[in-house]
Amino acid sequence: MKKKVLRFGMAILCILGVSFFAMANVQAEVGVTKDKILFGSFQDMSGPGAYLGKQCSAALAVWKKWVNEDLGGIHGRKVDFVIEDMKYDPVLTKTAFTKLVHQHKVFAIITVYGSTPCTAILEDIKREKIPVFTTAATTQNMFDPPIRYLFWYACSDEDNGIMMVDYLVNDLKVKNPKLGVVYQDDEWGKSALKGVKLGAKKYGLKVASSAYKRGSKNLNAQAMKMKAKGVTHCFYAGYAPVYANLLKEANKIGWKPVFFGDYVTVDPRAFMAGKLAHGHYHFFSLGMRHERGPGWIKMEKLFADKLGEETAKGPLGWRIMPMMWTPLLFLTQALEDCGRDLTREKLVDALESIQDFDSGGLGKIQYGPNIRKGTHYYRVLQCDAEKKDFFPVTGWRQPSILYGSKERPVAK
Repeated sequence: MKKKVLRFGMAILCILGVSFFAMANVQAEVGVTKDKILFGSFQDMSGPGAYLGKQCSAALAVWKKWVNEDLGGIHGRKVDFVIEDMKYDPVLTKTAFTKLVHQHKVFAIITVYGSTPCTAILEDIKREKIPVFTTAATTQNMFDPPIRYLFWYACSDEDNGIMMVDYLVNDLKVKNPKLGVVYQDDEWGKSALKGVKLGAKKYGLKVASSAYKRGSKNLNAQAMKMKAKGVTHCFYAGYAPVYANLLKEANKIGWKPVFFGDYVTVDPRAFMAGKLAHGHYHFFSLGMRHERGPGWIKMEKLFADKLGEETAKGPLGWRIMPMMWTPLLFLTQALEDCGRDLTREKLVDALESIQDFDSGGLGKIQYGPNIRKGTHYYRVLQCDAEKKDFFPVTGWRQPSILYGSKERPVAK
């Protein structure tokens, strides 16, 4: 009888143990163990935006070392990450996303970019309910309508297109400008065209446009078309090296408009055009290195300490690095705010809850309930080809037209 009771007791303990183990596994969050948080990222490591991928990878490497070595981890957990190459291709981005979620089983996807790649996985993000933070993509659909798990942080080309027309009419006092847009023929470029058209409609102006295929380098045909249309002020959306080629082609055919480049042209590669880059305008949502804000100084030191002086010179020479680094600082605070019991849902709530985040002058960043647009203010910069730098000619401002979702706030 005693043996039967003992066997019965052991059976109950086994059942309870298995149940407890199963419950523990059910409650454990994907990508989170007792001593590690695994993040994923997809980058263009071998396509037209590979130089951007290298910058993102550098930022992630520094962040990992900073969190693990200097901060001692996040509530006892070290951070790690895995990167998949998407070559700035929407189909490959879906493959990369699937591998990160189902093969690598990451907790969240961070430091990604690209309007076209990110647009390809919007429905996947909704379905998997995995935080994607942040997308350096220019298009309205990154945040409007808001997707709970997708956080955006970059200049909006729709906003900047409107601001171009605002600046021409209200600041430069140009009478009857002939507007043009040369843009990469995808979601990125189309967002710029949409913005300029919205601004033009407000002021009763017309817009000429000419698209080019992603990966194209010779923009002679686009320059010829814009010249034939009599364009005097032209918005460009695309990579900086291609922008430099456009300036050269314009010079060859005697077309001399005033150019406005989106935030990706705030890049040393714009100076591949030499003196032709001088005097043109650009839009930017980040602090400039030469302004020597405390955030910039700290970021420089971290990159030098973690990557070495020589390695750090590349990323630090690129004005857009705060676009990768500022969100990582924001993410770190959100992870700390979550406490030890880390889940994806808690992370999303924490990202929404942070107020008055101080980046030290690197760039403004703010979210909230149903607010996924991290950037709300921009400055107009002017290029100085001799100094090989860009200098603000306006204070922080918003476009005159606030379109789209009524949920979008006016940032403080």
